Amino acid sequence: MMRRVNRGVKLAAITVVSLLVLYNLTPYDSAIRSFFRFQGNVIEDLVQEKHPNDAWLFKKQRWPIDPVKDIGIVVKTGYGTRERVPRALYALANETFETDILVTQDFPVSTKEKDQYKLGGKPVPVMDIVGWNLERGALRAAEHMERISKYKHLAAAVEAEEWQLADGLGKSMGWELDALKFLSSLEYVWHNMPRKKWYLMLDDDTYVIKHSLNLLLGHLDPAVPQLIGNPVGDYKGRFPHGGSSVVISGSAMSKLFDMNPQVVAQGHLDSASITWGDKLLSITFMKIGVYLDETYRRWFNGENPWMTRMWIDRFCVPLISFHGLGDQETMEEVSIMFGKVTKPVFWRDLSEIYGGPSFSTFLEEPIRANMEYVGRLDEYSTTVRDVDSVETCQRICFLQNFDRCLAWSYDAERKLCHHAPWAIIGDYLEGRQSGINPQLAVKAANRCHALPASLTNLY
Repeated sequence: MMRRVNRGVKLAAITVVSLLVLYNLTPYDSAIRSFFRFQGNVIEDLVQEKHPNDAWLFKKQRWPIDPVKDIGIVVKTGYGTRERVPRALYALANETFETDILVTQDFPVSTKEKDQYKLGGKPVPVMDIVGWNLERGALRAAEHMERISKYKHLAAAVEAEEWQLADGLGKSMGWELDALKFLSSLEYVWHNMPRKKWYLMLDDDTYVIKHSLNLLLGHLDPAVPQLIGNPVGDYKGRFPHGGSSVVISGSAMSKLFDMNPQVVAQGHLDSASITWGDKLLSITFMKIGVYLDETYRRWFNGENPWMTRMWIDRFCVPLISFHGLGDQETMEEVSIMFGKVTKPVFWRDLSEIYGGPSFSTFLEEPIRANMEYVGRLDEYSTTVRDVDSVETCQRICFLQNFDRCLAWSYDAERKLCHHAPWAIIGDYLEGRQSGINPQLAVKAANRCHALPASLTNLY
């Protein structure tokens, strides 16, 4: 019997060792490595949801930063969205992000436009990054491809001042040309901007809360190659959502652009055909062993403040970004609202910042008429049909799904009851009845550590 047990243990050990050897022999970007990383992130996600831990945030920062000196920023824009750039720079100035910033675009820069952007009175350089990449020959082997032809067509229209044609082209193919800007923008800032500890890439409709970002980066070693952001995609291709902002350490930039020119060259060629530039960025870094770190995914957000979903498991961590602020009023309003904040903003703070009701008020007034607190539905929300009353919908949330229902919403006309593990700050919706689970909200908030006085004013 003992002999059989020993043989079984040996076989198990051999199997484990064989799997480890196979794992280490496969390329960094192989399907098997991606699968195991993805499953590890799923397990970590479940643990964090059940046992959130934010204590490490409030310990002494080992690598405190000065964002003016230590962060370089790339703001990407396109011909169809170029009017957003002044507002994006205004928002950065409101957050006192007065660091080195580069605006990269997909159309030629005229002499007049070279001085059109300013931040705090200081000119902000602007670069036709696609044209730059073509001129230096990085896309020579891809010049026959349709996407490059589209860029040249747009560039010709702009240079000929055929504004109506250029507007149509810019709006119809902006997403395609955007894929050409990710890798080339980073390479340009690495070689032309003073070296930084961290680099931040933004879309022209993205807002970043500086104090929240400072709190995170002060705990991370910039000497370690790191790619950080809001992950999207399945295990075959996890990549940081560009609109939520992407953070890259200086050491990762050095490892890619100084030590792996062949990988960079291939990435530029791939940009002429790949659908998403942020996915290309992740794939390229993965080839040199720098994976998207999903540990800090809860900090990043791809929605505007009004539709931002305050998840239960995010209550205790700061909120870094907003996205979808393309129109003038939205970006200005958000920058005014958050530019005056002098400390990290936590997800649970959103309702208070916008003057919404506190969670505890739903104890006395649990049902709010003509309001919506669930917002956008997806695979994580639940819809129950044929619900006969708003009280029944509320009971489904409070009694049947207490630990998973932070907000509920009742559509009386269609007898639908929606509930979700998040809540939005509240949106007016005629005929809707909705509310927040106050006991769960207060319970989640009470698990959070208080912000120490030393962290209430980070630069």
